[in-house]
Amino acid sequence: MTDTNALFKRGEEAFQKRNYDYARDLFLNIVTLEPDNEKARKSLYATCLQKNKETGGSGRIKGAIMQGKVSMELGAAKNNPAKKLDIAQKYLCDDPMNSKVRTVLAETLKGLNHWAGCAAESELAVASDPKNIPAVKLLVESMLHMDRVTDAQKILDRVIVFAPEDRDLMKLQRDLAAKMTMSKGFEDAAGKEGFRSAMKDSDRAAELERAGHLVVTEADLAAVVERLQAEMDANPTDAKIPKKIADLYFEKKKDYSEAREWYRRASKLAPQDSALRDRVDDCSIRLLDGEIETVAATGDPKLADLKMNRLKFIIQSYERRVQDRPTDMGLRFELGKSYYLSGQNDKAIHEFQLAVKDPKKKRESHIYLGMAFQRKRLFDMADTQYAKAEEEGGGVLIQATLLSIWYNRALCNFEAGKKDAAIALGKKIMEQDISYRDISALVEKWSANGTA
Repeated sequence: MTDTNALFKRGEEAFQKRNYDYARDLFLNIVTLEPDNEKARKSLYATCLQKNKETGGSGRIKGAIMQGKVSMELGAAKNNPAKKLDIAQKYLCDDPMNSKVRTVLAETLKGLNHWAGCAAESELAVASDPKNIPAVKLLVESMLHMDRVTDAQKILDRVIVFAPEDRDLMKLQRDLAAKMTMSKGFEDAAGKEGFRSAMKDSDRAAELERAGHLVVTEADLAAVVERLQAEMDANPTDAKIPKKIADLYFEKKKDYSEAREWYRRASKLAPQDSALRDRVDDCSIRLLDGEIETVAATGDPKLADLKMNRLKFIIQSYERRVQDRPTDMGLRFELGKSYYLSGQNDKAIHEFQLAVKDPKKKRESHIYLGMAFQRKRLFDMADTQYAKAEEEGGGVLIQATLLSIWYNRALCNFEAGKKDAAIALGKKIMEQDISYRDISALVEKWSANGTA
């Protein structure tokens, strides 16, 4: 039996020596022997990508000819999965960024029940083209089979904005929700007895631990951290282990200082993982929040400076996050809010104009766009955005949101010199809630002399 660990080590050594052809052949040999070897698949991709960067690739014309040829070969092999697998894998050695062919490879691996291999290839396909919906479906489905529910949900949340009406994606969302609900029930059952009791059933304990639900007491935390540290001693380059420790301190103990140090250790081991950098920043934000809360209770005059420093840090963090993941509209929404709070209206408008593409952030983005345009005294544009926020979704708005939109529109209309429209909106608010903010006093003033 071939020792693939030895092959992998030789492949790594060949890559370090920039002997990319030899490294490629070794990694290709491994994935042929072990189709579910995710590490080898990603190393094969990295090797081929690096070779293309250094040699310039095959060129546009030759690339188009090669792509046409492989399409014909894949079509001819549609009833022969093993041959199809071989064709796709070898072609991607020359064209590693081809998301379409990589999706075919992932689909073929799925058909052969190689779910880990499917996950690795579809993840690479999505990385090359975030709008590749077929690859997204394969990735989420494979992660579901591998019980990586949280990862699957994060991916689905990021890409569903590109195809909000896709029925397959909607079904995957329902499947994920059902699985997460089942996991929650499992968590509650284990929580009643505690960590050590759940450990009596090792298989069940392992499943629960993957979901991060076993830690109940300080002793539980210490026991898990001790075991994970022992694992880290045996696997010092595995970023997943310090991340698990960091997650425990962040989510269970709320010790954000300790969590930040562990996330930093994980990030150093996996510098390409932007999510780990996010977590380092999240810890810093939580620590700033705690400092602000303490200072606010004492009435210290440095409170304003602390709040400004927090805002500056959040802007810096989300600018980096958006640069790492420019298609994540939820991140753009958060960055837009921070820009708005700091008075950077044009930058805020730019982010919100992108964030409206996310169905989950559409209404809020229109509201913020209205407020930002209103600050710039572009009142017609502001009112248009408020109107869109009111109309968005076609459903019934909760009262608090509706009254907020009407209030902003009333102020906007009055500032634009449209006193009658402002009063009419104010009265609509009063019909719903006469005590809403200062609307009653404003309507009275506007009606009496037209001054706010």
